[in-house]
Amino acid sequence: MNSYEGEEFKFTNNAAVASDGTIYFTVSSRRFGIGDYRLDLIEHSGTGRLYALRSGGQLELLVEGLHFSNGVALSEDESFLVFAETGMYRLSKLWLTGARRGQIETFIENLPGFPDNLTQRDGIFWVALAGPRDRIVDILARSPILARPTAMLPDSLQPAPTRYAAAFGIGDDGTVIHNLQDPDGRYAVTTAALAHGDHLYLGSLHDSAVARIRLPSDETPQVLLSSQSECLVVWSNHGSGVACRRRIASREGGEKCGQR
Repeated sequence: MNSYEGEEFKFTNNAAVASDGTIYFTVSSRRFGIGDYRLDLIEHSGTGRLYALRSGGQLELLVEGLHFSNGVALSEDESFLVFAETGMYRLSKLWLTGARRGQIETFIENLPGFPDNLTQRDGIFWVALAGPRDRIVDILARSPILARPTAMLPDSLQPAPTRYAAAFGIGDDGTVIHNLQDPDGRYAVTTAALAHGDHLYLGSLHDSAVARIRLPSDETPQVLLSSQSECLVVWSNHGSGVACRRRIASREGGEKCGQR
């Protein structure tokens, strides 16, 4: 499946699979491919979509007019899904069952950064923020006259992601439960966050590595990562290490004192 009503997909993004076999997925832009993702954010034209591919092969358009639709994740009982609009700094909820089926509600808005991929575990939606909000991108979103000339500039002169790692854990009522941030940018640009076991695993658009941090406990729901906090363990094809000053962890799980 690579098209809808004769129009080929330019930029398919995240997906979530329901227990009945339905695949919910986003198309971030109908104008630009992944290599030109920044152009869509600059232009702010709102061509993103959310689709459902049913188990029988039928493709259904659920939502259109989205500003860089990105991550998508199902609730634990699959009564609704949450999807990200990177260009609007918000997550929205689409009801899939019950009296509100088909209705869209704001899940959380005015996020401090660009929401990317989404996952859900035990009723907590994890969203990675690819970077903090960009003042220039915000101005361009309100000024189409400036957006198009900016999109024509060389990549080196266009707005670019700031090295900053962040992931939020959000309850199914839209309340922020966990707030994990590393403003030092030791691992960035964070585009994925997946809870597994006692850790949260992070993916990056730019860094050729996978990182993990220990999940905060229920007694400490708000956690700010810093050079004095829990280690950020990083694996790459060059080996493993950490991005903190207090401890260095090896791939085998052993620890030793040391500097980054």
